[in-house]
Amino acid sequence: MSFPGKILFITVYMLVSIGVVMTYSASAIYAQHVYGNSSYFLIRQIVYVILGTGALFFMAVIPISFWKKNARLVMLTAILMMIAVFMPSIGHSAGGARRWINLVVFNFQPVEFAKLTVCIYLSDYLSRKLQFIRKGSLTIFFPPVILVGMLCVLSLMQPDLGSCFIIALTTSILFFLSGIRLAYVGTAILGLLPVLYLLVVRVPYRMSRVVAYLNPWDDPQGSGFQIIQSFLAFGMGGLKGVGLGQSTQKLFYLPSSYNDFILSIIGEELGLAGVLVVIILYTILFFCGIAIAERSRQDYEKLLCISLTLLIVLQGVINMMVATGLIPTKGLPLPFVSYGGTSLVFNLASVGLILSADRHIRGQAS
Repeated sequence: MSFPGKILFITVYMLVSIGVVMTYSASAIYAQHVYGNSSYFLIRQIVYVILGTGALFFMAVIPISFWKKNARLVMLTAILMMIAVFMPSIGHSAGGARRWINLVVFNFQPVEFAKLTVCIYLSDYLSRKLQFIRKGSLTIFFPPVILVGMLCVLSLMQPDLGSCFIIALTTSILFFLSGIRLAYVGTAILGLLPVLYLLVVRVPYRMSRVVAYLNPWDDPQGSGFQIIQSFLAFGMGGLKGVGLGQSTQKLFYLPSSYNDFILSIIGEELGLAGVLVVIILYTILFFCGIAIAERSRQDYEKLLCISLTLLIVLQGVINMMVATGLIPTKGLPLPFVSYGGTSLVFNLASVGLILSADRHIRGQAS
């Protein structure tokens, strides 16, 4: 493992450790009230960390060439799993969304696998077509657009606009890095504006999030309640925080305090100092992933490391922007920190894939 690889590994598990501590702090009272066990979410999060660590080492051991050879099969598997969500005997719904596959022991969210799949498939496809892309070929992008578009449509049907946005954003960045002409990008953006209008403006609950984002105090007990409680958490935390375990916003005031809005609890209990530590760790993670990519001599490994790094960091940035009211609310967890099984396992698997590429790159250099 190279030096950037070692720092990446350490950084990720520092975030995971913060996540375990803060999950317990943010969920203990709620878990005691609902399940009669204050450690309910803590125990499950530790189990997910163990499973995710297994996934990380599994992905790190498998040769990077395996994923390149089987990229299309992995994409097909992701599409089938996304379809399986809608099968009555397999899919599981909760809170008005149908996003899970019931595996008896736990529920599995296939969209997290789909995010990882997009990175594997596009890195392989684009690395093989670079010479045509650089010549300005537009038709080269049709096959990946169709396949990734299927994942996006299936994600929207669940509905899960946040994951759809991440998949689309990751795809766009990979297209840009592969050398697509900016004229094509501009045309695509203009073509998607009507779709964005239909997905947001014409859907009442999404439009209410936009209104709450613009002025949450217009409806402080309704659509603006969650973001206002998040603001209060940061405000009460100040520079140093009120102390670990001493949050008041987690006392049934801030919804999803141990999940989507766990950064708000970090801000309240550990203050600006705690939030800055989290931001610095994500920054280190980003530069380590890019450093590993830059050392690669192969376009596939370079694109794969960059896309996986961006997949993790972009979700973190979006979560932080939601918690601080910079963008409308989206249901995206804070990678490695928020409570959640499928997200944690596949984010750790993504890190394992980066470390697998790092091991192969280091082998080439020696």
